[in-house]
Amino acid sequence: MSRAAAARGLITPETLGCELATEVLHSFGTLRLRITGTSMLPIVWPGDILTVSSHDAAKALPGDIVLFHRGGRLVAHRVIERTIGPNEIRWVTRGDAVGDNDAPVSSEELLGRVTAVERGSRRPSLHPSLASRFISWTLRSSDFCKRLLLHVGKLRR
Repeated sequence: MSRAAAARGLITPETLGCELATEVLHSFGTLRLRITGTSMLPIVWPGDILTVSSHDAAKALPGDIVLFHRGGRLVAHRVIERTIGPNEIRWVTRGDAVGDNDAPVSSEELLGRVTAVERGSRRPSLHPSLASRFISWTLRSSDFCKRLLLHVGKLRR
């Protein structure tokens, strides 16, 4: 944890988890973590386990799912656009079930590229089918549909 964050009393489980994930990726190149959010429905569900690789993360292209840290939290979202400037690369990302793009991700924030999703014994595809694109579009438009999908998902498990 940075000394500045510690001095301001910003030590939280999220910031510690973010620091640990960053250290594991830098040291070993691979990380597995359980997801809690719903921004990547229907491809990634709460409780799914992501495998993240830091190898060639900077080569992430539109369509890839990347892991980055921002504001003391870890975020896994899909790359929408990659821009190459004179001195750096930036990635515009967005959750599949979220309407707005994130602020551009810098090279310093980028931790790795998601290489696999595990849901129990299954390994769903990282790339959305036409049906899952339609579902994502619906979820971006309706919180009710998102809650309904999560409820149905719990019943199926």
